[in-house]
Order: sequence, then C-alpha cells, then structure tokens
Amino acid sequence: MSTDADWLLKAMVVIAAADGRLDTREVGLIQQVYEKQTGRRLTAVDIAKAAQANAEGDVLAQFAAASAVLDDPIKEEIIRSAYLVLLADNRISGEERKKLKDIAMALKIQEIHFGTILENLALSLQGKKD
Repeated sequence: MSTDADWLLKAMVVIAAADGRLDTREVGLIQQVYEKQTGRRLTAVDIAKAAQANAEGDVLAQFAAASAVLDDPIKEEIIRSAYLVLLADNRISGEERKKLKDIAMALKIQEIHFGTILENLALSLQGKKD
C-alpha cells in the first residue's frame, strides 16, 4: 500500500523524467518539495529508485487505481508538487505538460479543476516574486 508521500514522489519523478532525464536541479527540487510536504528527506538514490520503479510499471494505471482511495486534497497536492518540479528547468516542454495532465486525468481530476489548481499555484508563486 502506497502512502500519500509515495504518490507525491511518484508524480514528481514522472514529471521530472518526462523530458527524458532527471537533472540535478530537478532532483534538488524534488528533495525540497518532498521534505516541505512530508517532513522527510530524500537522497538522490531514493529518487533514482523511484524513477526506476516508475520505468518498470504503468504509472498512469497506478494513479488511476489509486484515485479511488486518495482524497481530493492529496490529489491536488500531487498536481501542485509535480507542477513545481515541471518548472525546475524554467521551461515547460509539451511532453511534461501532457504528462501532468495525464496524471490529473488518471486521478479523475476534472479539467476545469486541473486548470484552477495550476492557476492558483501560479498566482501564489507570482505573489512570492513580487
């Protein structure tokens, strides 16, 4: 049985690897977001293991199966955390954006709600820059 923290990690790693590789900035951001959300630290090895596990399974099917047991706040946090990682390299590839949307759909998050989650996060990030 996976914990909420496992799902956060899985989503962040999926998004970070969507462009074909995990770079050090993405690994660092995954560590930072994970620790902020869970209070636990991850090593680069932990993240590499998560990436390997993702590569060996059908991640979207796993998210779809989990959608029945995950509550809405954790689903939203999964999307927010993954989106933060997507922003790590200051560019959003089409594949990364598609993968994030695929995760949201697998979690049965309505498209309008998905957009609202991203919009609220963007506004909050903008507020931190001002």
